[in-house]
Amino acid sequence: MKVKLKDISITKGSYGINASAVDKVSQKQVSYLRITDIDEFGNIRSKNMKTVDSKDYEKYLLQKNDIVFARTGNSVGKNYFYDERDGKLVYAGFLVKFSLNEDKVYPKYFKYFAQTNKCQGWIKNMASDGSTRPNINAQQLGNIELDLPVYSRQKSIADKLSIIDDKMRLNEQLKLESMKTD
Repeated sequence: MKVKLKDISITKGSYGINASAVDKVSQKQVSYLRITDIDEFGNIRSKNMKTVDSKDYEKYLLQKNDIVFARTGNSVGKNYFYDERDGKLVYAGFLVKFSLNEDKVYPKYFKYFAQTNKCQGWIKNMASDGSTRPNINAQQLGNIELDLPVYSRQKSIADKLSIIDDKMRLNEQLKLESMKTD
């Protein structure tokens, strides 16, 4: 069955907060997720993230089943699926958030679809309008189309890929720990 992102989302796509990034004073402060904090595999790249300089940050906190997409520049299409293990995150203005509806899609299935060449190619094609700086908006992102297998198949695929992700995450943590002891 073919569906569009907007059809499997609770939200139509919302833009992040436009606020300055500042150094954290405490690790208890929320982290400010910017395009530069996301690697090409959809993971958080920076372990020393900034926080946000705004009192209104709470309405921009990422929640379970949220995915954000970079909407501008050479990073257009880069995305991050919220993982609670990454702590509280506020998403920046150059990111667009969709909240996936668990009743319509297995959210992690869409996470992995968003990383595919098919999805990334579609985004890059849609964003290149001849301008020097590619851009895509929430309405366009909402039109990302995908073939959606039955829910049990989505879950099976995503769960297998999650095992690999978890192993990679553990390896990265072990590598960081060994660097601290050297």
